[in-house]
Amino acid sequence: MKKIMIVLIILVSLILGTFGFLRAYSQGKPFFDMFSMAEEISQGKDSLLNYKARIDKVLDKIKIEQSPTEKYFVTISLSKYLSKEELEKLIKDYNIEVLAIEGRSVEKGTNLKGTFFVAPENGMLYDEKLLLDMLKRNDAELKGFTAIIANVQNQDIQKLRNDKMVFLIDTSADGHFARNPKHEETNSWDGYAPSVFAELEKNNLLNP
Repeated sequence: MKKIMIVLIILVSLILGTFGFLRAYSQGKPFFDMFSMAEEISQGKDSLLNYKARIDKVLDKIKIEQSPTEKYFVTISLSKYLSKEELEKLIKDYNIEVLAIEGRSVEKGTNLKGTFFVAPENGMLYDEKLLLDMLKRNDAELKGFTAIIANVQNQDIQKLRNDKMVFLIDTSADGHFARNPKHEETNSWDGYAPSVFAELEKNNLLNP
């Protein structure tokens, strides 16, 4: 009996999953799949550059077809490690509505690199004391900031994409182009497109 129940549950799950998948496509949008995207950009330098070229075409399209004030949920992969001062200037210059910031730490003894996320809190870009405490506990130091997950207006995206400190502005997780229930339900940085910074570093594509 238990086996029958398990089979029925699996069948119902498959049917519901298929229904949801078809419903998404019937609305003209696929579901956003961060794992497929992460796999694609990890295939090497050519795959990474091809991915960037595809996203750049999307940015070209929205520049022409969409309102300058239309907002997009994006992941901004930086082209180099940024200091706090550089990060703050970039955010201010391009009116970036920050949802979360990705950074990199390095352990002092082992030189092991780690990735962390911080988010705006109590009117601050991030809780600096909390970050410093985390670094101290891990006997690590801040290497720099590597990506920004944010909402940005179309007109600011078009300016930002020409900044030398930016490698990619990824719109693939945005609701204009994909069904992203995780983001839609929380209206936060959940369901974000992964940063490509680690791949830039691995393929020696970072700016000095």
